[in-house]
Amino acid sequence: LVLTSSSASSPPGASTESSMADDAQSEAAELLARETGRDSEEVDRKLGRGSQRLSRRALTVSLAAGTLVALLLVLLVSRPSGGSSKSVLALQIKAEHVATGSCGAGGVPVTFPQPRVKVNQGPLTKEQAWMADNWPGYHNGVNFGGIFVIEDWMFSRAGPPFDLAKLRPKSNPWKPFAQHEWCQAMLDEDRSEAFQTFDCHVTKYLSDADLDTLADFGITTVRIPVGYWLFDDEKLYPQDKWIANMSGKPAYGVNPDGFITPGTQPLTDMVVKLHNRNIKVILDMHANPGCSSPHQSHAGIICDEQLPNLWSGLAQDGVCGHPVQRAKDGKTWTDVARKIALERVVPWIKFIEGIAPGAIIGFEPVNEPDSPPVPKAFASIEAVRAITLDLGREVSECLGDLAQKVDIMISSGVKDQVNYAADKISQDYLSPTYTKLKDRYVTDVHHYYAWEGCQEGNTFSVACACEANLPGGDKYVNQDKVWTDFMKEGITEKGFKMMIGEWSAGLGPAHSCHNGKPAAAEAKALYQAQKWDFLSQHVAYKGKAAGGQSSFIGDFYWNVRMGYHWNVDPAVCSGPTQTTNYETFDNWDWSLLRLIKLGLAKPISQLGLTPESLMSHKDAVCTGSFPVKC
Repeated sequence: LVLTSSSASSPPGASTESSMADDAQSEAAELLARETGRDSEEVDRKLGRGSQRLSRRALTVSLAAGTLVALLLVLLVSRPSGGSSKSVLALQIKAEHVATGSCGAGGVPVTFPQPRVKVNQGPLTKEQAWMADNWPGYHNGVNFGGIFVIEDWMFSRAGPPFDLAKLRPKSNPWKPFAQHEWCQAMLDEDRSEAFQTFDCHVTKYLSDADLDTLADFGITTVRIPVGYWLFDDEKLYPQDKWIANMSGKPAYGVNPDGFITPGTQPLTDMVVKLHNRNIKVILDMHANPGCSSPHQSHAGIICDEQLPNLWSGLAQDGVCGHPVQRAKDGKTWTDVARKIALERVVPWIKFIEGIAPGAIIGFEPVNEPDSPPVPKAFASIEAVRAITLDLGREVSECLGDLAQKVDIMISSGVKDQVNYAADKISQDYLSPTYTKLKDRYVTDVHHYYAWEGCQEGNTFSVACACEANLPGGDKYVNQDKVWTDFMKEGITEKGFKMMIGEWSAGLGPAHSCHNGKPAAAEAKALYQAQKWDFLSQHVAYKGKAAGGQSSFIGDFYWNVRMGYHWNVDPAVCSGPTQTTNYETFDNWDWSLLRLIKLGLAKPISQLGLTPESLMSHKDAVCTGSFPVKC
């Protein structure tokens, strides 16, 4: 049963119905609180929040629930409160939780494949140990984009051979594609080979040697973008029809929305490999059910602004015009996202904690929601809040004692042009509803110069990149609008944590000055300047967070590698990051592995940057400029 709130004006006599609904909701909250051991006021708030919850103004019944259930609800609202009415309402509440998710997977046991990699944690590398001594608590991080969620621009090619099924898209003319389109291209050819191709990609795109390089470089934390399909399975919604059920060794299937999925097996293997190298993990739900951002490959499917999507509409009606095989049961895509987070992601995090303690340190419910807003913001404040702060809070509650080890990352919209902008997020942080999670929420800001920023006329300022948004600064303190809006609300100063979840050395506006390609000198300068900025931020906010820690906790380079030399053909399944024949690739400077191999990115110890020495290196790191927009 789905109980929804009505925004229509109240008819005559509605005050009596409203009072009875108030009484019913209050009793329901008390009953549910007794059953779950949670605070009744908190339960009461959740029952009254948003669509598909009990409302204090009216109770309407989804037609999908059937006439019998509707009659039961009418009896409930129209008769005096009593023991029987409480039990009926409890049944309705439990039915709703089955549809949209609850802690403990509704009592249904959830199991996950054991890792195929032996848990064998080694000692810290020399650089990791140096980081622990000089920058304790700082997340010197990198993103693992392009492994579990394909982003088209990372694999584009100027020359043949071209084959979308083999991740070799033509860059000119350009046709956007995402994970869904890749899956369809593979399945159109051969299902068995599609599974082999997918398995090659998720298990070999990063080699053990690559992971060793990252550990030696001093990487302490990885943000892993994932798609919801990794956590989808036939038991989550038994009435949904899978295109291909999970089978084989390793197990693969095709979910009702057309995504090939291996389940959690390769993700678990990756986490164990990182744990063995003393690298922590933030799980980033980069691609949610229903499409979170139009025209963006990071959303997992190329969609436009039409319904249904993550923010509004029924799952049974497809994804922005793309057909799916979801049951006609009235669930929304937000329901699916919530259920996956609470009944699959949370148990999986607990599972990982049992085999690799401390490996998972954060969960990000959504990446760059409704961003960039093209042509304008679509998702409502309430919709984005529900999938960020609200879902994050529920995940934290479901984690129980483990919540003290797992932060909730809150991603904001690009350029702050979304409806749920930085100022509104900040106001929510400080409200009684959310402030108790002050030590758990981490604001995730994505900070790039790939398109704009730090430009004075036709010149890019390296000094600006060093001092961008640095507290106490003057000239460059308002460079990044999203970051600036959080600063204006004083969030980090008040102890709410922040990280730079994505950044790169890419300087797109300068490409026109050298044949449309990156330049090594720019990549080196921007890497060092931004590192100087982020480490200075950490020092500036030291002591602001709980336990005397800094409220600026770290940075994560986008990305670990690019796919230009990658060959996902199962017969080959190879293609490490190259230091030769890469110059024709438009985005070669986005690969941290390449920057390391070329010597353009140096470990922090080799840069000589410690909390005490930052200022003495400023002149060397923060001087210079580059022409742009030639």
